[in-house]
Amino acid sequence: MVQWTPIALLYLGCLVFGFVLALLTAILGELFGHAEIGGHDADLGGDGFSVGHDISVDHEVGFGHDTDIGVGHEADIAGHMHSSAAAEASVFNMLTIMTFIASFGASGLFAVWVLRWPSVLSLAFATPMGVFFAAVQFWLYVNIFIKAQASSEATMSEILGCEAEVITAIPEEHVGEIAYVIKGTRYNAPAASADGEAISRGTKVYVVNIKANTFVVRPM
Repeated sequence: MVQWTPIALLYLGCLVFGFVLALLTAILGELFGHAEIGGHDADLGGDGFSVGHDISVDHEVGFGHDTDIGVGHEADIAGHMHSSAAAEASVFNMLTIMTFIASFGASGLFAVWVLRWPSVLSLAFATPMGVFFAAVQFWLYVNIFIKAQASSEATMSEILGCEAEVITAIPEEHVGEIAYVIKGTRYNAPAASADGEAISRGTKVYVVNIKANTFVVRPM
């Protein structure tokens, strides 16, 4: 027979509270989740994701002669992406915390209602079980979500030399915007002309360099 002791009510409250908030966190994260990776704003809500930048077309950017992007620059960008992904995978994220609370409650109820253990023993059982299930959830989150997201990111070798289209005209010695597709995903990025000359909207270009977050392009 189910006994509604204070400890059982505590476990039940944790189960309901943790489960409901974990479910809402997962649903809202799927619908509205955004992750900042390598300076891009990636919308993860749909089948694919679009990458956008807010840029000021009034900001003047000067470019000299073209230079090849070096190993150090590529490593710096790769390191930035890695550190951003690591921050996104914090063990204290809301979903992991809620998973612990819900698992703690479920394990505690099992201990007091099924195993008929006293309060202290049930706490000793429920706490490590909550940690275990939270750790499993976090492992799945990192190895499925984070790694899948990282594998979909365009690499430097894929970006350099890729074909793109100017979607916002690039004025002389100023910044416009391009769109390009890699691995079936469409990205937008701020871009400037390699020669400092204006490039009209709709022109096909290719990426020859990357300076900071701005792509340097030439007409095809």
